[in-house]
Amino acid sequence: MLTVAKVYEYLDKEMNFSSQAAWDNSGLLVGSPDRQVSKIAVMLDAMPLNITKAINNGVDLIVCHHPIIFDPIAKLPADHPVYRLARNDIALIAVHTPWDMAKDGVNYVLANALSLERISILQTEEGGNMLKMGTLPSPMSEAAFCSLIKQKIGVPFVKYVSTKENIRTVAVCGGAGADFIDEVARKADAFVTSDIKYHQFLHAQDIGLTLIDAGHFTTEDMSMNTISVKLAMEFAEAKVLRLKSVDPISYR
Repeated sequence: MLTVAKVYEYLDKEMNFSSQAAWDNSGLLVGSPDRQVSKIAVMLDAMPLNITKAINNGVDLIVCHHPIIFDPIAKLPADHPVYRLARNDIALIAVHTPWDMAKDGVNYVLANALSLERISILQTEEGGNMLKMGTLPSPMSEAAFCSLIKQKIGVPFVKYVSTKENIRTVAVCGGAGADFIDEVARKADAFVTSDIKYHQFLHAQDIGLTLIDAGHFTTEDMSMNTISVKLAMEFAEAKVLRLKSVDPISYR
């Protein structure tokens, strides 16, 4: 009999929930560890539309990236995501920063998608082993590399600060990674991340780092395919659904 606890234990072996950042809230956030599981839904965000899909598909457990609970909840109206999950007896496990740091997690998937070779951990003081870095098969102009990013991860455009003619070594951090700019600049020509502020672009230009904002959603979402495949292979007795989230940002 498959239970939420068994799925949690497997995910813990794959990504180590105790490694999560101090500010994070990953783990089993909704439901009982003893809940029987026959259908699992995997998604980046437990947004209302995906919760509706999970309910309609008879899902027992959601595995998502971003925690559905970060701050204290003052009240639970009937349309609140946590209320809806609890009412429909759907458990939820969030894998946020443990999956960011996993050897084959968010940042490995992103580095691999960008055709980087010799992928390794880029150790940082604040982020530990979260970041990955690698080398391009051959030096590439900034414009060509930006075109490659758009093609590989499906983002309509990227924002970047130009600092050099060609790049070879690249660091990546899916989601918001601009806090690591200074440490990355000492080891890589370019840094692909997201949620970059104006003054951070200016700082990157000052220190000679090609800084590229490729979108929060697009730098993380593809990694959930890996989790979906892992769960399907590990738990043949359960049906695994990959429910795609929708980038909340529109592009024109």
